[in-house]
Amino acid sequence: MDMPFSLLKRLGAGLSRQSCLLCYQSSHDLLCPWCCQDLALFNLSACHYNLLQWPKIRQGLGEPVYHKLLACGEYQWPLDTLIKGLKFSRKTRNAKAVADLFYTHALRPQQPWPDVIIPVPLHRSRYQSRSYNQAMEIAKHLARRSGLPVIEACRRDKRTSAQTQLSGAQRRRNLKQAFTLVQPLRVARVAILDDILTTGSTVNSLSETLLQHYPDLYIEAWCIAVSPLHQ
Repeated sequence: MDMPFSLLKRLGAGLSRQSCLLCYQSSHDLLCPWCCQDLALFNLSACHYNLLQWPKIRQGLGEPVYHKLLACGEYQWPLDTLIKGLKFSRKTRNAKAVADLFYTHALRPQQPWPDVIIPVPLHRSRYQSRSYNQAMEIAKHLARRSGLPVIEACRRDKRTSAQTQLSGAQRRRNLKQAFTLVQPLRVARVAILDDILTTGSTVNSLSETLLQHYPDLYIEAWCIAVSPLHQ
């Protein structure tokens, strides 16, 4: 006997629901409406979609050699939980959630876009222990939303120490000459993508590598969160 259309529709709706990545309540989306309300997102229009123009952020970043910074918000609940889960607990679905958030909040409203996305690479030893690069996972989902190509333009040759407990000066020394260009760039604008930006040392080091070969390259830094907001 054929099922009534109304019953099939209700069953389909039930199958399309999932658990929210944060509170685990049933949700149509990866993040439920209640957890989305907890997102304290930056007012990017107030700084013309460039966080380098916000003094509270700019003063903690040393001397950026990149030209523009975009991020969703501060590294606090719930962005920190999503990033930690992706980075350390193999919760790769979190990559789609934060990529969708970045696309909607930071990327879609502003133009022009860069020509390509360059995820910050991991050193091979760290990649082997983790089995994936969290920046690449985010980049792949962001590419699907935006249509922008993702390229692995650089290799991370230097196995750097963990950055978490280092000062800004130590981070810069830690990342000196950490990257090598491995394929030519035939574009004018690029976006370097990472999960979190603290002092900007990683993005700066990668930018310096690119600018050594292409001095006129326009570089945007894209990240999901900035930590901490400098007082």
